[in-house]
Amino acid sequence: MNDPPAADPGDAARWWEAYCLAGNDEVDELGRRAGRGDDHARRQLACWLAERGRAEEAAAAIRPLAEAGEDVARLWLARWLADCGQAGELRQRADTGDDHALAELAEWLAAHDRLDELYELISAEEGRAAQLLACWRTRLGDLDVVRVRADLGDDDAGRRLAHWLARRGQIGELRQRADAGDKHAQQLLADH
Repeated sequence: MNDPPAADPGDAARWWEAYCLAGNDEVDELGRRAGRGDDHARRQLACWLAERGRAEEAAAAIRPLAEAGEDVARLWLARWLADCGQAGELRQRADTGDDHALAELAEWLAAHDRLDELYELISAEEGRAAQLLACWRTRLGDLDVVRVRADLGDDDAGRRLAHWLARRGQIGELRQRADAGDKHAQQLLADH
């Protein structure tokens, strides 16, 4: 789940106890400990809930740590909010500078075919847009995301999209992109 702390032996013992409680499905005890301020129990409880498809409860459990500024908790919270469709809260968190929420919101919008909102989000984020787009460089399998990136001027995405369209015989869309000035689409059409 998460690595044990290195410094304080008492802290390491609390981590181990929480880890064992989660492993033994002793969720009630994890909840009691989390309620008394044991952050290790809170993390283990949140993971236990998420592993069982209870993203909304996992988000509620980890939220105090995320709000306290713990980076991993912010990451988990963003993922779980996306899992349970909480786009509004993701947007609020992204607006306050939470990069994990920004990335998860963008992924959620793309996955739910809300491409106009995704385009707005990326366009509005200016300096953060490059960071958001960079995190997608390894996820180029989603054609809608590649299209948005290409439309925003990402040269690599434009090249990949044109090649994908050509390989799959999507000549109509390739021509549309070429007519709109896409140099990669123009080159591929000229080569064929």
